[in-house]
Amino acid sequence: MNLLYSFVIYALIISSLTMILTFLVTNSQYSKDLKPYEWELFIIQLHQEMKNSVNWTVNNNELLFENKQGQLISISKYNQLIRRQVYGMGHEILLMKIGTLNFEQQQEGIKMTVSSQAGKEYTHTFRSYKDLSR
Repeated sequence: MNLLYSFVIYALIISSLTMILTFLVTNSQYSKDLKPYEWELFIIQLHQEMKNSVNWTVNNNELLFENKQGQLISISKYNQLIRRQVYGMGHEILLMKIGTLNFEQQQEGIKMTVSSQAGKEYTHTFRSYKDLSR
């Protein structure tokens, strides 16, 4: 009977350690990387803002455009984050844990390349659908 109790306690300890180690490894693996939902939410948010904007330009690795209220919006890297400013003022954080941010103006739109602090690269191209409807 004692052997059975010892076996049950041993099994509980081993199974608990397995779950704890799995949790620790999974969370420490992404400490300097972007979480997939953070990247997706950032892209969706920027798409919403740029959908009705005009005059997209890239200047000194900073994305500039006018929103539907006529305000000049800038998206740029600041330390280890991407921030949004209106007329060069304010500090709205859009994405954190980034290493580099690069905007490239292309014929089909604006290509954005972001690398996380862990070195993983993320890319997205924003296309202007207003130009396609002409």
